[in-house]
Amino acid sequence: MAETRHLIEGLPTVRSGRAQPTIRVAVVTCVAALALSTGMSMAMAQPDPATQVTTVADAPRSADAQQYNDAQNALVKGRYDAGFAALDAVAAAAPNDANVAALQTFYANATDDADARAQHSDRLRTLSPALADVVDRAITVIDDAATRTIDFAPVTDGPRTAIVVLGLGLDDDGGMSPELVQRLNSAVTVAERSPESPIIVTGGNPQSGVTEAEAMQNWLIDNKIAAGRIHAESTANSTVQNAQRATSLAARIGAVNLVLATTPSHLRRAISDFEIAGADVIGAATATPDDLPELPALAPTARLGMTVDATKIIGIPRTY
Repeated sequence: MAETRHLIEGLPTVRSGRAQPTIRVAVVTCVAALALSTGMSMAMAQPDPATQVTTVADAPRSADAQQYNDAQNALVKGRYDAGFAALDAVAAAAPNDANVAALQTFYANATDDADARAQHSDRLRTLSPALADVVDRAITVIDDAATRTIDFAPVTDGPRTAIVVLGLGLDDDGGMSPELVQRLNSAVTVAERSPESPIIVTGGNPQSGVTEAEAMQNWLIDNKIAAGRIHAESTANSTVQNAQRATSLAARIGAVNLVLATTPSHLRRAISDFEIAGADVIGAATATPDDLPELPALAPTARLGMTVDATKIIGIPRTY
């Protein structure tokens, strides 16, 4: 697999499958941002797992809130003409707002406009070199995750490799859909091949008093997976939160890389989210290793969801 790109200075760049230091994630404070922009090194802090795990310093907000929010509302829905027009107006009125320049850079990439991306990235770098670094790295992760060949038989490293199962909405009675059971079957296949690897199940959204993680944990135990191998993260309500909170949990239990178990059509977006959140994803789980799913590369214009998620993970405000 291609090199994993981490977004915070101080995180090692590694090749998948190689042993590496424990996954580290950090909240970059204003002091850290200064250190990043001046080349200083600093230790990584371990954040509360219930909070965002990879973010940037809160940039000054000089843009008009309504204009900013209107632009965001259009962009996240893929209404690019309206979104870009609104962002251009905001940038003209508030030329020093780095969040606006960051959004312009992200969405120029999502529309495959290389010239506009370079222009906005250069302006962002004059406003906030630290934020520019984080945005550039996030875009690199998105572009790589959208096109790489996924390894469905990764070389695991015993307890240093965690198998992460992403949740899916439960039925009203707390039951699981066939799609979620398929994700679990895929995880079991990897767990049998790597018997020392811990399993993380992540998902909140309770139904009838049962969270996605609890339902998955119970299923795994019923299917002969030792309870001590299973670590439940029962608060995440989205793929972004799955990535942030499972990555933090993996770090706490000593895992340094991850294998993801999710629906194939969801996999590229999940890999992007997890890697932007600080994880080293070495591959994916499948219950049918002799019949691998087809995962065509995503064109730049098909990466909207990955782009929206990236802005959330690095802490660009959704609304002002």
